[in-house]
Amino acid sequence: MKGLDDILQNLDKVEAWTRQGMTEEQIANKFGISRATFWKYKKSNVNILNALKKGRVDLGDDLKMCLAKKAFGFTYTEKKTITKYVGDDEIKTVEEYERYSPPDVAAIHLLLKNIDTEWRNDDQATLNLKREKLEMEKAKADAEIW
Repeated sequence: MKGLDDILQNLDKVEAWTRQGMTEEQIANKFGISRATFWKYKKSNVNILNALKKGRVDLGDDLKMCLAKKAFGFTYTEKKTITKYVGDDEIKTVEEYERYSPPDVAAIHLLLKNIDTEWRNDDQATLNLKREKLEMEKAKADAEIW
């Protein structure tokens, strides 16, 4: 199985591609195999599955860090190349600007909603009704068992 051997020899690439957000179908295409074949290899080899899982976890961590950075605001350097022509001579200069991206309210809200239980937007009345319904279904199931 040439495709499987290629994948096993390049598990670091599988992990990196997953971390970059590539789908399993895109990874399969990189190896020149079908998505179904890649799925079969993944199911039969725990090393492939682990590389995919690690890449997804790392991607999630990276995205959380980016979201937090956006929530707090950050400073970055922007470079601009300016080309001037003096006669037949081309003169390029690079100008650097320090820019500031202010805190993003949507990023703050999303982080708080997922971290702090007081910030969750769930409708409490609906949640209470669902809890009561679940308790009633449990009680009914328990009564039927006896």
